[in-house]
Amino acid sequence: MSLLKEYKMNQQTVLLTGEYNENGKLCTRVIEGEHTFLVDKKPIEVIDKTMLGLGSNFHAGRKSAREILGDVHMCPIKVNCQLGIWLFPTKSYNHDFCVWFSLQHVQKTRSLGIRKTEVYLSYHHTFIVNMKQSTFQDRKQRANDLREEMLKNSQGQLNFCVEPKKGLMICEGEGRNRYEIRK
Repeated sequence: MSLLKEYKMNQQTVLLTGEYNENGKLCTRVIEGEHTFLVDKKPIEVIDKTMLGLGSNFHAGRKSAREILGDVHMCPIKVNCQLGIWLFPTKSYNHDFCVWFSLQHVQKTRSLGIRKTEVYLSYHHTFIVNMKQSTFQDRKQRANDLREEMLKNSQGQLNFCVEPKKGLMICEGEGRNRYEIRK
């Protein structure tokens, strides 16, 4: 099994979760397309590094999501709006085994009992997670709500006004009152 030093999420990233390597170090298990591999970083570090390359970071993304959704626990996060990468967690992001699902790759779910849910993903993957189906669906819906609101906010019309009036003429001179302003 290969261990990558660096990884940036992309459109084929299905999910990320924590996994300890053979030396007991917390790494990130990535499912990307039809492949899986380990990255020698914690899941939050992988998310943060990806977002830094896009001009943001994990904590700013989390703060933004909470501003839009309210003071919610285990809030989803936007990684890349243009590529459609929206993540939502199964546990607290501080938890080693939090699974971060990519919203676009979750197809459907099926309850396997009181606290187990089978998640059907893109590329014919399935993932059984230890949580109620309703809780999983709520987290997924929250991610979808964030996505919809951010897309709506970013698609406003660009309005500008052209003023035909003459502006001010400002000339820099000498001394204490060095600016002369003429209309």
